[in-house]
Amino acid sequence: MASAHGHEPWLADLCAGWRRRQDWVLQQQIACARIAAPTGNEGTRAAHVQQALAMLAGLSVSRDRSGNVCAVVTPTSRPSSVDDAAPIVCLAHLDTVYVSDDAVEVVRDGSRVCCPGIGDNGRGLAALLVLADTLHAPETRARLRRPVHLVATVGEEGEGNLLGARTWFDDAAVRGLRPSAAIAIDGPGDESIVHHAIGSLRLRITMRGSGGHPWVHAGAPNPIHALGAFIGIADRLGDGTRRQRTVTITRMHGGDSLTGIPQQAWVDLDARSPSAAGLARLRQELEHAAYAVARDATCHDPSRPLTVEVAVLGSRPAGALESESPLVQAAVRATQTVGRKPRSASASTDANVPLARGIPAIAIGAGGIGGGAHTRDEWYDDAHGSAGIERVLHLVLGLALADVRPRATR
Repeated sequence: MASAHGHEPWLADLCAGWRRRQDWVLQQQIACARIAAPTGNEGTRAAHVQQALAMLAGLSVSRDRSGNVCAVVTPTSRPSSVDDAAPIVCLAHLDTVYVSDDAVEVVRDGSRVCCPGIGDNGRGLAALLVLADTLHAPETRARLRRPVHLVATVGEEGEGNLLGARTWFDDAAVRGLRPSAAIAIDGPGDESIVHHAIGSLRLRITMRGSGGHPWVHAGAPNPIHALGAFIGIADRLGDGTRRQRTVTITRMHGGDSLTGIPQQAWVDLDARSPSAAGLARLRQELEHAAYAVARDATCHDPSRPLTVEVAVLGSRPAGALESESPLVQAAVRATQTVGRKPRSASASTDANVPLARGIPAIAIGAGGIGGGAHTRDEWYDDAHGSAGIERVLHLVLGLALADVRPRATR
């Protein structure tokens, strides 16, 4: 991929300007994180982001059918080729795993901020606002060779099942719009380049039986006992040490009485693999195990069998870009430009959706460091956060000014 060497002094000056506005970026991050946005109820935070974007001239801002906030920056001049007309899309998810709709308490001590969602994904949303503020400026739009779409997505976490990203790419396909590259901006960090999308499958395994009295009906098939055996098998099917596949039991429930054999019980599980074929095999093995333990539990009393129901609660497609792909190499250069060491990584993000459709996609952090993600004790430290913002700018603007379109790797 060609780089826009003629724009390097201008881009260096632009990044220096954002370095001086580091605290402004953090204030945007805190403002987003302060608004509760549990998955499925992102509306108030979406309205905040939409209002911030609508204040910038030169942006077309709207809300789509799933609740995504969408902004488009178009070049001042018309694209000179079909490839130049293919846009870049940058995504940052609105939702958090924090389940309360109450206002989020934020505690700040200098560069360190503590609150649920401050990094994941308050930081990504702040970076999206930085991009919007940069791209809408006339001197930037005059240099653009292709449109840039900025999308604050809903439903990225948990049971959201990547709803926002799926909707955006579905609608884009209907319009005949195929992005040249997609970048998910997710959380802190300034070194990792996620170009391996981990696929996941969320299943609920339910077992039902006739139940009964613990003494009178002793020996009757017990759904909880059977699911206990299933959990042991499921745990062995995972292989977290080799990172080829994982199985995690995430929730379980069953029984109605302290003194009764349960009539039903269920467990939820999260299965993950870096390959679609591996995930399909893992699902087959898990379902086989569930039916096998149910048969074993009823072998002594076939007249009262346990029934098994397998429900899919969510799935995320797997995908990958090779390290040599133009988009990954552009991210490597952007990372090196800000003095950081590029590191290949795997994760499950909004980038899973375009990757599975053959669109070049990666996920990167937006600077700073953090911890405690997906807990009430999440924290973020902005002491060196500007490097990540600069990396995002170098990557996105470098792609928008480039002459070569990234090619998908299947």
